[in-house]
Amino acid sequence: MASMALHPGEPRYEQALSELFNGNAAACNPQLVLQPRDVAEVVEAVQQARRQRIPLMVRSGGHSRFCAADGALMLDLAAHFTDITLHRDQVTVGAGAGMGAILQHLAAAGRTLPVGTHATPGFGLLCMGGLGHLSRSLGLTIDSIVALKGVRGDGSVFEVFEGCSDPIAWHWLRGAAPFLAVITEATLRTYPRQPLMVRRSLAAVETLAEHLQQAEGLSRQWSSSFVLGVPPDGSEPALMRYGVGAELDESQCPVAGASGCLWTDRVPGLDAVPAFDLPAADGGVPAADLPCRDRHQRPRTWIHAISVAAGQSEALAAVLTGAIGRLPNRYCRIDLQHIGGAVSDKPINSSAYRGRGAEWSVVVTGLWPAGDAAAELNAKAWSDGVFDALEPISCHVYLVERHPGTPRYGRQLQKAYGADLMALRTLKQQWDPDGVLPALDQLP
Repeated sequence: MASMALHPGEPRYEQALSELFNGNAAACNPQLVLQPRDVAEVVEAVQQARRQRIPLMVRSGGHSRFCAADGALMLDLAAHFTDITLHRDQVTVGAGAGMGAILQHLAAAGRTLPVGTHATPGFGLLCMGGLGHLSRSLGLTIDSIVALKGVRGDGSVFEVFEGCSDPIAWHWLRGAAPFLAVITEATLRTYPRQPLMVRRSLAAVETLAEHLQQAEGLSRQWSSSFVLGVPPDGSEPALMRYGVGAELDESQCPVAGASGCLWTDRVPGLDAVPAFDLPAADGGVPAADLPCRDRHQRPRTWIHAISVAAGQSEALAAVLTGAIGRLPNRYCRIDLQHIGGAVSDKPINSSAYRGRGAEWSVVVTGLWPAGDAAAELNAKAWSDGVFDALEPISCHVYLVERHPGTPRYGRQLQKAYGADLMALRTLKQQWDPDGVLPALDQLP
């Protein structure tokens, strides 16, 4: 164990935490940072957490606030679990390999994957679903998984795959994996890398309903996303529109208009989409005037991810435009990703992810400078208020961001897993009897 353990005060300990994308996580002070070199050392780390009765937080891409916590053990898979092996139409990846690196490797072979909208996430987030620019045409990231390997919370090693003899595990590991196990390796189906058209434009916030309705009528080969907030070079809130899709003719894709189009470009594939690394909804790439060099000074975030079904565009737009009119600071924002298409082709019980009936994924981000207590209070209240206003028209909560111990968490959990929640609780007790992995229920 000592060979892979980094202690507070050591330069490598500080480096490991400074490399975390998520500002909330980067500011934490784990008891130890563990950097296992193989599965046996992952097992050892899990057993240590069980013996000491302390939480085990798993860092894959470093995108989630649940990859580190004060006093916990942080399992840093990004240090060694980064192998990427290409097969004909599949790729096997270590859980520490970021999505950007995977896409680059695939691009060299003329292949791609439906992943998120940012390069940094690893499998901690993507095994919860995986929504991005290609979801409408190719499905969720979990829909491309053909095999998973890892270590359960009880320290036992497992492997599951399509058609395996453990359909229960196969079901739950695609949509609820972080609660149950440490994923160390995944094999995914890949797809031919196609040229993509990318469009970006600005519009008035008040036009959101019109744009949502337009997007819902477009081909599944086109993915629309929107950001409501203050542009980096602006002073007033605006509607920032992004479109990524196949090279369709003008009748099949949104037309920005001469006054609003900032750029239109054709790129070789998803790995080359300029929007791929735009500032993330979790504030990991903050505005330049927010301090971020010191890990303890990174901006903090309070995020809700909630989904809305088709037919609610007017109600959705009304809630969001009202919320943008009440921004507590220029850094808070709301992101919308159009889904449906291939995501909704699969039955709702095909995996643990139950948001397949949704048309829009909405991410509400309260963001504030570290150490500003008043800004924190206002940003959290604003983000919570937007969630409360959306809840009556929502059909799913995407638990990549969650707040255990808060008044809303029980409802969020129920909306994420529905009638299957009791089955998940049972499996959680079996696979993680000592509760060393992230808590499922009302624990802080």
